Amino acid sequence: MRQSIFGWIIVLLSGLGLFSSSWAQNFPNKPIQIIVPVAAGGGTDLLARTLGQKISEVLGQPVVIENKLGAGGNIGVEAVVKAKPDGYTLLLSPGTIATNIAVYRKLPYDLLKDLQTITLVGQTGSVLVVHPSVKANNLREFIELAKASPGELNFGTAGMGSPQHLHAEFFNQLAGTKTNHIPYKGQSQAMTDLVGGQLAYMFSPVQNALPYIQQGRIRALAMAASQRNPNLPNVPSLAEGGFKGVDLANWFAVYAPAGTPPWIVKKLNAAFVQVGKSPEMKAKFEKLGFEPFFTSSEDGTDFMRSELVRWARVAAYAGIKAE
Repeated sequence: MRQSIFGWIIVLLSGLGLFSSSWAQNFPNKPIQIIVPVAAGGGTDLLARTLGQKISEVLGQPVVIENKLGAGGNIGVEAVVKAKPDGYTLLLSPGTIATNIAVYRKLPYDLLKDLQTITLVGQTGSVLVVHPSVKANNLREFIELAKASPGELNFGTAGMGSPQHLHAEFFNQLAGTKTNHIPYKGQSQAMTDLVGGQLAYMFSPVQNALPYIQQGRIRALAMAASQRNPNLPNVPSLAEGGFKGVDLANWFAVYAPAGTPPWIVKKLNAAFVQVGKSPEMKAKFEKLGFEPFFTSSEDGTDFMRSELVRWARVAAYAGIKAE
């Protein structure tokens, strides 16, 4: 009797395995939606649309990009968390998905429990830029100036608890400086005031700052990374300034709802990695000022864990809280 039951269990499990394999082979058989939790036209949106077009070709189904913004990106994230875990609703998010956890008192999601990382997509470099009126021509002089006048240098960000805010406060902790945060409703507004001289400095994504640096309207002091950026070869890195291993890049990742079957996750990951390795896409990424490094799902999840720890410490030290 026991042998008979055991035999039926083996048959049942084998059948489920065949079913799973068949399901994976048939996926996808309808359009895939990628939710982007920021406004259309920005860097994240352009990245999603560039990727979506090629993912569609690889998987043989349309990929629809939908912008769901609000609450610092949390509305778009929540929509994916609540979606059916079948691989047809994905999220492409910037690093705010991790920094928000550090600064918001209440969130409608748990990054590690409610979402499954498909892959890290890559990053854009961040650069420390100052208005030309600031009397500092390099990183050392900037730190000396900030220490000589604590709390007097104003820096702008895309808002309270934004990655730019955390980057600046992290640097303050490392350098032993104290500066004054001015939050804006978006990166572009902060950059406008920096160019206009209402702000002293900011940590900005390279692609946002590059035109103004080239025009001489702002001055780049350091790449907020361990190495120089090919678009700004004459700008030293933080590592060269004595801050080894510090990388304040703006990263991006793709997620599915938790509970998405492993074979679906594997197939989606393979599609993104295939797209990311193509010479055509590498050229497009470069034009966007984007450094690709597509990862496995497991490596992406490990990276999320490390980011959550890092930014929770920075936010707690600086007393950053967003409502």
